[in-house]
Amino acid sequence: MIEAKFRWQTDDLDQSAVQQLTTDYDLPDLVAKYAVNQGYDTPESVQTFLQPTMDQLYDAALLPGMQAAIERLTQAIEQGEKIVVYGDYDVDGMSSTAIMVWALEILGADVTYFVPSRFDQGYGPNLEKYQALVADGMQLLVTVDNGVTGVAEFAWLKSQGIDAIITDHHELPEQLPDVTAIVHPRLEAGDDAYPFGELSGAGVAFKVASALLEAPADEVIDLAALGTVADVMPLISENRVITAQGVAAMREDARPGIAAILASAGQNPEELNASSIGFTIGPRLNAIGRLADPMLGVQLLLSDDMDEADQLAKQVETLNKDRQKFVEEITTAAQTQLVADETQHQVNVVVGAEWHEGVLGIVASRLVDATGKPTIVLTSDGVQAKGSARSVPGFDLFTPLDAHRELFDAFGGHASAAGMTLKLDQIAELQKVLDQAADDQHLADVPQPELSILGNVTGRDFNRETYDTLQILAPFGEQNPEPLFQVDVQMLQQIKTMSDGKHLRFTAVTTQGDLPVIGFGFGELANQLAGRFEKISLVGTMSQNTYRGMTTYQLMLKDIKAEGSSIMDWRTSKLTQQVLQQPADYIFFDERLYQQLSPQVGANGRAILIEDAFNYTQLGTMALVDLPDSLEQLQELLQFVPANAIAPIFYAKHPSYLQKVPTKADFGKVFRFVQSYQNVNLSGQFKQVAQHLQMDPNMLNLIFKVFLEANFVTIENGFLNPVADPETVNLTETETFKAFMRRRELEKQLIYSSTSELEQLLSDLSKQEN
Repeated sequence: MIEAKFRWQTDDLDQSAVQQLTTDYDLPDLVAKYAVNQGYDTPESVQTFLQPTMDQLYDAALLPGMQAAIERLTQAIEQGEKIVVYGDYDVDGMSSTAIMVWALEILGADVTYFVPSRFDQGYGPNLEKYQALVADGMQLLVTVDNGVTGVAEFAWLKSQGIDAIITDHHELPEQLPDVTAIVHPRLEAGDDAYPFGELSGAGVAFKVASALLEAPADEVIDLAALGTVADVMPLISENRVITAQGVAAMREDARPGIAAILASAGQNPEELNASSIGFTIGPRLNAIGRLADPMLGVQLLLSDDMDEADQLAKQVETLNKDRQKFVEEITTAAQTQLVADETQHQVNVVVGAEWHEGVLGIVASRLVDATGKPTIVLTSDGVQAKGSARSVPGFDLFTPLDAHRELFDAFGGHASAAGMTLKLDQIAELQKVLDQAADDQHLADVPQPELSILGNVTGRDFNRETYDTLQILAPFGEQNPEPLFQVDVQMLQQIKTMSDGKHLRFTAVTTQGDLPVIGFGFGELANQLAGRFEKISLVGTMSQNTYRGMTTYQLMLKDIKAEGSSIMDWRTSKLTQQVLQQPADYIFFDERLYQQLSPQVGANGRAILIEDAFNYTQLGTMALVDLPDSLEQLQELLQFVPANAIAPIFYAKHPSYLQKVPTKADFGKVFRFVQSYQNVNLSGQFKQVAQHLQMDPNMLNLIFKVFLEANFVTIENGFLNPVADPETVNLTETETFKAFMRRRELEKQLIYSSTSELEQLLSDLSKQEN
């Protein structure tokens, strides 16, 4: 069985609304379903949604604080004051900085910029850096994507006669800084509220630039889109317009910095979409802030020279590869640590020596995805630990930790993510607090996150017409997700892994056509999926792939579930050490074989004797090394010890099925022999006896055992002697002979059956009786 990571929910749509959109407004059925599901069910709302244009943007002057900000900026430009734009080290912060600097330079301002280091200055207002900027002649400070929390820092600036303008979009604290202007989309409420409060930092900067220019700053709308998507803002209302128009601008004429990043990543700008920002451009720019000086990112975004941009992009690509390397190494080390920890906490806390601080948030997210548990990843210098936390839906990380600030030297965040610094000797107490919080919030009972599925489709539906229809709904992102489809599958073929086993690709066979499937992060399921399940269902999005001029359509896997245990045919006539190296739980029915072979089981496997198997509540891949005593014993194991997969090996050193069944003539030949000889030394002369009788040694050994049970012979100290005048016995009714025949039948069913026959048998044995 493969359990889904999400709860699948097929959308319950207002079919009359769908019908109206398809009939009255000539919308394709899928588009109409999606629009209704997103709440667009009137002609006006549907048109606005499907055709996001610049005239849908709200007047920038409506933003709270905008008038005061523009007046002060205009004054600074006219008087030649030295303006510093102070940004942030993530993509939204870099984009915001570039937008604001561009707008001020266009108007002839004396402007420079500074983006703080994650490691030196940290996020947000920094008094020490402000003091250095003032000493260097700064006369007006403009923050982008940060600032609303800096009460003390801005109070100092004011005491020095330095004005400040804050442009931000983060949560507003109870006390705001005393500055010349705060431009923030949620600053005012009620009638004075800005119509859309979910702008990114880059979106706010774009609005300020538009107000300064007295027209939409369409020359930097690509940067506004970059910040919006990278900061995972909801792609609705203004953000949808900004992203749609920004992506279109990048496709048509990408600025040198963006074009250089795409070129270094091997992506064609003409194929760029919102996903390209999220998975190609964003991670590379973020790598700068995680590993190096984020000023490089702003320089790249502002560059007008293609040669300079190419050189900078090469640096960024190197940083991104380093980032990927650090993430993989730390993730592997952290997972090893979690596997070794047998305490099984509901919240993961892992600590490593000298792990790179800049990637710990990514690693925490990876571990959340892998384990389904909230996770804190910390790096330690031997005295102090510093790191990042990521949570799961339904569990508030921040509140319980905020109540224990005495544990930390520094702490901040929100319900789903946090950062912290603490003494190494406080980690045990941190784990205790989190364990208690998990119990208090009933973390174990938190339901799986939900997947909203637009509908069921088959392989035949994955075609150009459907794909092009779905692109009408783009750009996709937060609160405007790509439509998800469920595909019920008959079987999987051509299962292969990619990127050292991390990812997966296969062909799904459906009732109406085969379907290529790509599963990023699903590589660990490769062996399990190679087996046979009773039922397999996939959920994913539709993707287009062009290779060597040929375009195909595939499913990008989001989740998978399969009923019944996967059955993989590992049967072999030669039990080599290589067979025992797979990551599996190796079940031994024979204790002698267990004692002999358990030391040869690989580091990623476990050797388990059949009696001990019933102590396990769940196994991974159950590898059945040798033959059970009976189908009943095997049935008991399969029904009472759940496993993700069943891998029958069923090794038999001397298969009874290949051995000839003794005939009456065979019995007679051996009987006459034993009546003719005394004191036959079986240990020393057995081979000679078999040769003399021209009989297979295995069959001869069986006949001797049958004779012994029938009291035809005696065997003492290895010497065989006949019994005088034995009673007449039906030799085929002896327990020895019947056991031999049962073994033959068992081997026939388990070893010498076809794969499909064995799969059916094991599937039947696994089913619980009603």
